[in-house]
Amino acid sequence: MPGRVLMASWLFPPHSSIGAKRAWRFARHLPTMGWLPTVLSRRVPPPGSFDASDWTLPPEVTLSPTYDAAWMSLLADRGARAVARPSSHQAPADALQRSLSARLQERWDRFLDAVVPMETAIIHAPHASRELDRLLPSHDLLWTTSYPYHTHAIGLSAARRHRRPWVADLRDPWTPNWVHRRKFAPVRSIEARYERAVFEAADAIVVTTETLASLERERFPQWAGKIHCVHNAFDGEPSPPRLASPGAGPQRWVHFGNVYGPWSLETVFRAMAQRPGRVVLDNHGKLSDRDRDLAASLGLRDAVRVMPTLPFEEGMERLRAADALVLAAWNHPDAGLYLQGKLYDYLRAGRPIVAESAQREVGDIVRRTGAGHVIAPGDVTAVTAVIDGTAGEPARNESAVRYFSAAEASARLAAIFDSVTGRTAG
Repeated sequence: MPGRVLMASWLFPPHSSIGAKRAWRFARHLPTMGWLPTVLSRRVPPPGSFDASDWTLPPEVTLSPTYDAAWMSLLADRGARAVARPSSHQAPADALQRSLSARLQERWDRFLDAVVPMETAIIHAPHASRELDRLLPSHDLLWTTSYPYHTHAIGLSAARRHRRPWVADLRDPWTPNWVHRRKFAPVRSIEARYERAVFEAADAIVVTTETLASLERERFPQWAGKIHCVHNAFDGEPSPPRLASPGAGPQRWVHFGNVYGPWSLETVFRAMAQRPGRVVLDNHGKLSDRDRDLAASLGLRDAVRVMPTLPFEEGMERLRAADALVLAAWNHPDAGLYLQGKLYDYLRAGRPIVAESAQREVGDIVRRTGAGHVIAPGDVTAVTAVIDGTAGEPARNESAVRYFSAAEASARLAAIFDSVTGRTAG
Protein backbone atom coordinates (compact mmCIF):
# COMPACT_ATOMS: atom_id res chain seq x y z
CA MET A 1 0.00 0.00 0.00
CA PRO A 2 1.40 3.44 -0.89
CA GLY A 3 2.35 5.89 1.82
CA ARG A 4 0.76 9.31 2.19
CA VAL A 5 2.94 12.41 2.53
CA LEU A 6 1.73 15.88 3.44
CA MET A 7 3.89 18.40 1.56
CA ALA A 8 3.80 21.90 3.08
CA SER A 9 5.03 24.28 0.38
CA TRP A 10 3.84 27.88 0.58
CA LEU A 11 5.16 28.44 -2.94
CA PHE A 12 3.61 26.12 -5.52
CA PRO A 13 2.49 26.54 -9.15
CA PRO A 14 0.84 28.51 -10.59
CA HIS A 15 3.16 30.75 -8.53
CA SER A 16 6.02 31.64 -10.88
CA SER A 17 8.81 31.36 -8.30
CA ILE A 18 11.50 28.90 -9.31
CA GLY A 19 11.29 27.50 -5.78
CA ALA A 20 7.64 26.56 -6.36
CA LYS A 21 8.68 24.18 -9.13
CA ARG A 22 10.76 21.97 -6.81
CA ALA A 23 7.71 20.87 -4.82
CA TRP A 24 5.62 20.49 -8.00
CA ARG A 25 8.21 18.23 -9.62
CA PHE A 26 8.37 16.00 -6.57
CA ALA A 27 4.57 15.84 -6.32
CA ARG A 28 4.36 14.88 -9.99
CA HIS A 29 6.71 11.90 -9.70
CA LEU A 30 6.27 10.58 -6.15
CA PRO A 31 3.07 8.59 -6.92
CA THR A 32 5.09 6.25 -9.17
CA MET A 33 7.47 5.67 -6.25
CA GLY A 34 4.95 4.61 -3.64
CA TRP A 35 4.07 7.99 -2.14
CA LEU A 36 0.77 9.86 -2.58
CA PRO A 37 1.18 13.59 -1.88
CA THR A 38 -1.21 16.13 -0.46
CA VAL A 39 0.18 19.61 -1.12
CA LEU A 40 -0.61 22.44 1.31
CA SER A 41 0.15 25.71 -0.51
CA ARG A 42 -0.91 29.36 -0.64
CA ARG A 43 -4.22 30.23 -2.26
CA VAL A 44 -3.56 32.71 -5.07
CA PRO A 45 -0.24 34.04 -6.38
CA PRO A 46 -0.04 37.85 -6.29
CA PRO A 47 -0.26 39.84 -9.53
CA GLY A 48 2.89 39.46 -11.56
CA SER A 49 3.60 36.04 -10.04
CA PHE A 50 0.94 33.97 -11.81
CA ASP A 51 2.30 31.46 -14.34
CA ALA A 52 -0.34 30.18 -16.75
CA SER A 53 1.75 27.22 -17.93
CA ASP A 54 0.40 23.67 -17.77
CA TRP A 55 0.87 22.44 -14.19
CA THR A 56 -1.09 19.21 -14.52
CA LEU A 57 -0.50 16.63 -11.80
CA PRO A 58 -1.43 12.94 -11.56
CA PRO A 59 -4.92 12.25 -10.15
CA GLU A 60 -3.33 10.66 -7.07
CA VAL A 61 -2.08 14.10 -5.96
CA THR A 62 -4.39 16.14 -3.71
CA LEU A 63 -4.08 19.93 -3.69
CA SER A 64 -5.04 21.94 -0.61
CA PRO A 65 -4.34 25.63 -1.37
CA THR A 66 -5.31 26.71 2.15
CA TYR A 67 -1.95 27.64 3.69
CA ASP A 68 -3.16 31.22 4.12
CA ALA A 69 -6.60 32.38 5.29
CA ALA A 70 -9.02 33.35 2.53
CA TRP A 71 -9.60 36.87 3.89
CA MET A 72 -5.87 37.51 4.23
CA SER A 73 -5.21 36.22 0.74
CA LEU A 74 -7.91 38.56 -0.63
CA LEU A 75 -6.47 41.60 1.15
CA ALA A 76 -2.94 40.80 0.01
CA ASP A 77 -4.13 40.34 -3.57
CA ARG A 78 -5.96 43.67 -3.60
CA GLY A 79 -2.96 45.44 -2.14
CA ALA A 80 -0.65 43.93 -4.72
CA ARG A 81 -2.98 44.91 -7.54
CA ALA A 82 -3.12 48.47 -6.25
CA VAL A 83 0.62 48.90 -6.67
CA ALA A 84 1.09 46.67 -9.72
CA ARG A 85 2.17 48.25 -12.99
CA PRO A 86 1.47 46.90 -16.47
CA SER A 87 4.44 45.42 -18.28
CA SER A 88 5.21 44.73 -21.91
CA HIS A 89 6.95 41.77 -23.44
CA GLN A 90 9.06 44.28 -25.38
CA ALA A 91 12.01 45.88 -23.66
CA PRO A 92 11.42 49.64 -23.32
CA ALA A 93 14.01 52.07 -24.57
CA ASP A 94 15.00 52.95 -21.01
CA ALA A 95 15.15 49.33 -19.84
CA LEU A 96 18.37 49.99 -17.95
CA GLN A 97 16.66 52.65 -15.82
CA ARG A 98 14.58 51.83 -12.75
CA SER A 99 11.93 54.04 -11.19
CA LEU A 100 12.40 55.78 -7.86
CA SER A 101 9.32 54.01 -6.49
CA ALA A 102 10.84 50.61 -7.34
CA ARG A 103 14.07 51.54 -5.57
CA LEU A 104 12.22 52.80 -2.50
CA GLN A 105 10.06 49.65 -2.39
CA GLU A 106 13.20 47.50 -2.44
CA ARG A 107 14.67 49.42 0.48
CA TRP A 108 11.45 49.07 2.48
CA ASP A 109 11.36 45.34 1.80
CA ARG A 110 14.96 45.05 2.93
CA PHE A 111 14.16 46.86 6.18
CA LEU A 112 11.26 44.48 6.87
CA ASP A 113 13.51 41.50 6.15
CA ALA A 114 15.98 42.83 8.71
CA VAL A 115 13.51 43.26 11.58
CA VAL A 116 11.03 40.38 11.12
CA PRO A 117 12.15 36.89 12.23
CA MET A 118 12.34 34.50 9.31
CA GLU A 119 10.22 36.56 6.86
CA THR A 120 7.09 38.70 6.63
CA ALA A 121 5.13 35.66 5.39
CA ILE A 122 5.25 34.43 9.00
CA ILE A 123 1.95 36.28 9.39
CA HIS A 124 0.37 33.17 7.81
CA ALA A 125 1.90 30.78 10.36
CA PRO A 126 -1.07 30.51 12.78
CA HIS A 127 -3.53 29.62 10.02
CA ALA A 128 -1.07 27.27 8.33
CA SER A 129 -0.42 25.53 11.65
CA ARG A 130 -4.14 24.84 12.03
CA GLU A 131 -4.20 23.44 8.49
CA LEU A 132 -1.34 21.09 9.36
CA ASP A 133 -3.33 19.90 12.37
CA ARG A 134 -6.32 19.26 10.11
CA LEU A 135 -4.43 17.36 7.41
CA LEU A 136 -1.51 15.59 9.06
CA PRO A 137 -3.42 12.90 11.04
CA SER A 138 -4.43 11.17 7.80
CA HIS A 139 -0.84 11.07 6.49
CA ASP A 140 2.19 8.93 7.25
CA LEU A 141 4.84 11.62 6.81
CA LEU A 142 5.30 15.40 6.84
CA TRP A 143 7.59 17.20 4.36
CA THR A 144 8.19 20.95 4.75
CA THR A 145 10.17 23.15 2.40
CA SER A 146 11.59 26.66 2.65
CA TYR A 147 11.40 29.51 1.68
CA PRO A 148 9.60 30.58 3.86
CA TYR A 149 11.56 29.24 6.83
CA HIS A 150 8.65 29.53 9.27
CA THR A 151 7.18 26.48 7.48
CA HIS A 152 9.80 24.39 9.28
CA ALA A 153 8.94 25.98 12.63
CA ILE A 154 5.27 25.06 12.35
CA GLY A 155 6.21 21.70 10.87
CA LEU A 156 8.33 20.93 13.93
CA SER A 157 5.37 21.55 16.24
CA ALA A 158 2.90 19.63 14.08
CA ALA A 159 5.17 16.59 13.74
CA ARG A 160 5.55 16.46 17.52
CA ARG A 161 1.84 16.87 18.21
CA HIS A 162 0.81 14.16 15.78
CA ARG A 163 3.89 11.93 16.19
CA ARG A 164 4.68 11.74 12.51
CA PRO A 165 8.09 11.38 10.84
CA TRP A 166 9.23 14.68 9.35
CA VAL A 167 11.59 15.65 6.52
CA ALA A 168 12.71 19.30 6.34
CA ASP A 169 13.78 20.51 2.89
CA LEU A 170 15.92 23.68 2.64
CA ARG A 171 16.08 25.03 -0.90
CA ASP A 172 18.61 27.64 0.30
CA PRO A 173 20.75 27.86 3.45
CA TRP A 174 18.97 29.21 6.52
CA THR A 175 21.46 31.05 8.74
CA PRO A 176 24.57 30.57 6.52
CA ASN A 177 22.84 32.97 4.13
CA TRP A 178 23.76 36.47 2.96
CA VAL A 179 20.15 37.58 3.54
CA HIS A 180 20.26 36.30 7.13
CA ARG A 181 23.51 38.15 7.84
CA ARG A 182 22.00 41.56 7.12
CA LYS A 183 19.24 41.05 9.71
CA PHE A 184 19.43 42.73 13.11
CA ALA A 185 21.34 40.75 15.75
CA PRO A 186 18.30 39.82 17.91
CA VAL A 187 16.51 38.51 14.82
CA ARG A 188 19.55 36.44 13.82
CA SER A 189 19.63 34.94 17.31
CA ILE A 190 15.96 33.93 17.15
CA GLU A 191 16.42 32.28 13.77
CA ALA A 192 19.56 30.43 14.88
CA ARG A 193 17.61 28.88 17.77
CA TYR A 194 14.81 27.78 15.45
CA GLU A 195 17.28 26.38 12.93
CA ARG A 196 19.00 24.28 15.58
CA ALA A 197 15.65 22.99 16.86
CA VAL A 198 14.66 21.97 13.32
CA PHE A 199 17.93 20.12 12.72
CA GLU A 200 17.55 18.32 16.04
CA ALA A 201 13.90 17.31 15.64
CA ALA A 202 13.61 16.44 11.94
CA ASP A 203 14.07 12.81 10.94
CA ALA A 204 15.92 13.97 7.82
CA ILE A 205 17.27 17.27 6.50
CA VAL A 206 17.43 17.71 2.72
CA VAL A 207 19.46 20.45 1.02
CA THR A 208 20.11 21.22 -2.64
CA THR A 209 23.91 21.23 -2.92
CA GLU A 210 26.63 18.85 -1.78
CA THR A 211 28.62 21.86 -0.56
CA LEU A 212 25.81 22.94 1.76
CA ALA A 213 25.33 19.36 2.96
CA SER A 214 29.02 19.22 3.91
CA LEU A 215 28.82 22.56 5.72
CA GLU A 216 25.74 21.52 7.70
CA ARG A 217 27.41 18.23 8.71
CA GLU A 218 30.34 20.28 10.03
CA ARG A 219 28.03 22.69 11.88
CA PHE A 220 25.88 19.91 13.36
CA PRO A 221 28.11 16.81 13.54
CA GLN A 222 25.75 15.13 16.00
CA TRP A 223 23.09 15.04 13.25
CA ALA A 224 25.37 14.54 10.25
CA GLY A 225 23.87 11.16 9.39
CA LYS A 226 20.45 12.61 8.61
CA ILE A 227 21.62 15.41 6.30
CA HIS A 228 21.15 14.59 2.60
CA CYS A 229 21.51 16.34 -0.75
CA VAL A 230 18.77 16.12 -3.37
CA HIS A 231 19.59 18.59 -6.13
CA ASN A 232 16.99 20.66 -7.91
CA ALA A 233 16.01 19.19 -11.26
CA PHE A 234 14.38 19.70 -14.64
CA ASP A 235 11.16 18.08 -15.77
CA GLY A 236 10.34 16.80 -19.23
CA GLU A 237 12.61 15.42 -21.91
CA PRO A 238 15.90 17.27 -22.46
CA SER A 239 16.12 18.90 -25.87
CA PRO A 240 18.70 17.47 -28.28
CA PRO A 241 21.59 19.89 -28.78
CA ARG A 242 21.68 21.70 -32.10
CA LEU A 243 24.73 22.95 -33.93
CA ALA A 244 25.36 26.67 -33.83
CA SER A 245 24.39 28.28 -37.12
CA PRO A 246 26.09 31.59 -37.84
CA GLY A 247 23.49 34.14 -38.86
CA ALA A 248 23.56 37.65 -40.15
CA GLY A 249 22.58 39.26 -36.86
CA PRO A 250 24.12 39.28 -33.38
CA GLN A 251 24.14 36.20 -31.19
CA ARG A 252 21.20 36.01 -28.78
CA TRP A 253 22.28 35.14 -25.24
CA VAL A 254 19.70 34.67 -22.49
CA HIS A 255 19.74 34.91 -18.71
CA PHE A 256 16.57 33.44 -17.21
CA GLY A 257 15.55 34.99 -13.89
CA ASN A 258 16.66 37.72 -11.52
CA VAL A 259 20.16 39.10 -10.98
CA TYR A 260 20.20 40.49 -7.44
CA GLY A 261 22.19 40.63 -4.23
CA PRO A 262 25.75 39.37 -4.77
CA TRP A 263 25.18 37.94 -8.27
CA SER A 264 26.44 39.82 -11.31
CA LEU A 265 26.87 39.57 -15.09
CA GLU A 266 29.90 41.89 -15.03
CA THR A 267 32.36 39.60 -16.82
CA VAL A 268 29.87 38.89 -19.62
CA PHE A 269 29.14 42.61 -19.99
CA ARG A 270 32.85 43.43 -20.26
CA ALA A 271 33.32 40.76 -22.91
CA MET A 272 30.32 42.10 -24.84
CA ALA A 273 31.86 45.58 -24.71
CA GLN A 274 35.02 44.17 -26.33
CA ARG A 275 32.93 42.65 -29.13
CA PRO A 276 30.45 45.44 -29.91
CA GLY A 277 27.44 44.40 -31.92
CA ARG A 278 28.19 40.68 -31.64
CA VAL A 279 25.85 39.73 -28.76
CA VAL A 280 22.45 40.83 -27.49
CA LEU A 281 21.70 39.61 -23.97
CA ASP A 282 18.07 39.27 -22.88
CA ASN A 283 17.63 39.18 -19.10
CA HIS A 284 14.15 37.80 -18.36
CA GLY A 285 13.69 39.11 -14.84
CA LYS A 286 15.07 41.78 -12.56
CA LEU A 287 18.54 43.20 -13.06
CA SER A 288 20.32 44.80 -10.11
CA ASP A 289 20.98 48.53 -10.10
CA ARG A 290 24.70 47.77 -10.04
CA ASP A 291 24.54 45.71 -13.23
CA ARG A 292 22.21 48.21 -14.92
CA ASP A 293 24.66 51.02 -14.21
CA LEU A 294 27.62 48.93 -15.39
CA ALA A 295 25.93 47.97 -18.66
CA ALA A 296 25.07 51.60 -19.34
CA SER A 297 28.62 52.76 -18.56
CA LEU A 298 30.02 50.18 -21.01
CA GLY A 299 27.81 51.45 -23.84
CA LEU A 300 25.54 48.39 -23.81
CA ARG A 301 22.17 50.14 -23.62
CA ASP A 302 21.03 48.51 -26.87
CA ALA A 303 22.74 45.17 -26.21
CA VAL A 304 21.43 44.39 -22.71
CA ARG A 305 17.66 44.12 -22.62
CA VAL A 306 15.76 43.84 -19.35
CA MET A 307 12.68 41.78 -20.24
CA PRO A 308 9.64 40.70 -18.21
CA THR A 309 9.56 37.26 -16.68
CA LEU A 310 7.73 34.72 -18.85
CA PRO A 311 5.42 31.78 -18.22
CA PHE A 312 7.61 28.75 -17.70
CA GLU A 313 7.03 26.90 -20.97
CA GLU A 314 7.28 30.10 -23.00
CA GLY A 315 10.53 30.77 -21.19
CA MET A 316 11.78 27.29 -22.08
CA GLU A 317 11.11 28.06 -25.75
CA ARG A 318 13.23 31.20 -25.43
CA LEU A 319 16.01 29.13 -23.89
CA ARG A 320 15.87 26.55 -26.69
CA ALA A 321 16.08 29.32 -29.31
CA ALA A 322 19.09 31.06 -27.71
CA ASP A 323 22.68 30.84 -28.88
CA ALA A 324 23.95 30.66 -25.29
CA LEU A 325 22.52 30.54 -21.77
CA VAL A 326 24.22 32.61 -19.09
CA LEU A 327 24.67 31.88 -15.38
CA ALA A 328 25.36 34.98 -13.32
CA ALA A 329 28.49 34.93 -11.17
CA TRP A 330 28.97 35.23 -7.44
CA ASN A 331 32.62 34.72 -6.66
CA HIS A 332 32.66 34.28 -2.90
CA PRO A 333 33.21 31.23 -0.66
CA ASP A 334 29.49 31.24 0.20
CA ALA A 335 28.60 30.85 -3.47
CA GLY A 336 29.08 27.11 -3.29
CA LEU A 337 26.12 26.85 -0.93
CA TYR A 338 23.78 27.78 -3.78
CA LEU A 339 23.11 26.22 -7.16
CA GLN A 340 20.82 28.43 -9.20
CA GLY A 341 17.67 26.54 -10.14
CA LYS A 342 17.86 27.83 -13.69
CA LEU A 343 20.95 25.65 -14.25
CA TYR A 344 18.70 22.59 -14.49
CA ASP A 345 16.32 24.27 -16.93
CA TYR A 346 19.39 25.18 -18.98
CA LEU A 347 20.37 21.50 -19.01
CA ARG A 348 16.93 20.62 -20.35
CA ALA A 349 17.08 23.34 -23.03
CA GLY A 350 20.16 21.82 -24.66
CA ARG A 351 21.90 25.09 -25.55
CA PRO A 352 25.51 25.90 -24.52
CA ILE A 353 25.83 27.26 -21.00
CA VAL A 354 28.24 30.08 -20.20
CA ALA A 355 28.83 29.70 -16.45
CA GLU A 356 31.20 32.12 -14.78
CA SER A 357 31.78 30.56 -11.41
CA ALA A 358 34.32 29.71 -8.76
CA GLN A 359 31.84 27.17 -7.40
CA ARG A 360 33.30 23.68 -7.63
CA GLU A 361 29.87 22.08 -7.85
CA VAL A 362 28.69 24.29 -10.73
CA GLY A 363 31.87 23.50 -12.64
CA ASP A 364 31.53 19.78 -11.94
CA ILE A 365 27.95 19.68 -13.24
CA VAL A 366 28.64 21.69 -16.39
CA ARG A 367 31.78 19.69 -17.20
CA ARG A 368 30.29 16.28 -16.33
CA THR A 369 27.24 16.89 -18.52
CA GLY A 370 29.24 18.53 -21.31
CA ALA A 371 26.63 21.27 -21.24
CA GLY A 372 28.80 24.31 -21.79
CA HIS A 373 31.74 26.44 -20.76
CA VAL A 374 33.00 27.09 -17.23
CA ILE A 375 34.53 30.55 -16.98
CA ALA A 376 36.99 31.46 -14.23
CA PRO A 377 36.00 34.54 -12.22
CA GLY A 378 36.71 37.72 -14.16
CA ASP A 379 38.08 35.90 -17.22
CA VAL A 380 36.83 38.25 -19.93
CA THR A 381 39.09 36.60 -22.52
CA ALA A 382 37.37 33.24 -22.03
CA VAL A 383 33.97 34.82 -22.63
CA THR A 384 35.19 36.59 -25.77
CA ALA A 385 36.44 33.19 -27.00
CA VAL A 386 32.89 31.85 -26.66
CA ILE A 387 31.61 34.85 -28.60
CA ASP A 388 34.25 34.32 -31.30
CA GLY A 389 33.50 30.60 -31.55
CA THR A 390 37.05 29.61 -30.64
CA ALA A 391 36.24 28.03 -27.25
CA GLY A 392 35.30 24.69 -28.80
CA GLU A 393 32.03 22.75 -28.76
CA PRO A 394 31.47 20.80 -25.51
CA ALA A 395 30.53 17.13 -25.94
CA ARG A 396 27.18 16.68 -24.20
CA ASN A 397 26.75 13.57 -22.03
CA GLU A 398 23.04 12.71 -22.06
CA SER A 399 23.24 10.08 -19.32
CA ALA A 400 24.91 12.62 -17.03
CA VAL A 401 22.21 15.16 -17.92
CA ARG A 402 19.45 12.71 -16.97
CA TYR A 403 20.86 12.34 -13.46
CA PHE A 404 19.42 15.82 -12.87
CA SER A 405 15.93 14.97 -14.13
CA ALA A 406 12.96 15.33 -11.78
CA ALA A 407 12.25 11.60 -11.95
CA GLU A 408 15.76 10.79 -10.69
CA ALA A 409 15.61 13.46 -7.96
CA SER A 410 12.18 12.26 -6.83
CA ALA A 411 13.49 8.70 -6.55
CA ARG A 412 16.23 9.92 -4.23
CA LEU A 413 13.68 11.80 -2.11
CA ALA A 414 11.35 8.77 -2.01
CA ALA A 415 14.24 6.66 -0.71
CA ILE A 416 14.64 9.11 2.18
CA PHE A 417 10.89 8.91 2.86
CA ASP A 418 11.10 5.10 2.90
CA SER A 419 14.05 5.22 5.28
CA VAL A 420 12.53 7.55 7.90
CA THR A 421 9.19 5.68 7.90
CA GLY A 422 10.66 2.17 7.77
CA ARG A 423 8.69 1.40 4.63
CA THR A 424 9.79 -1.00 1.90
CA ALA A 425 10.66 0.91 -1.27
CA GLY A 426 7.81 0.96 -3.79
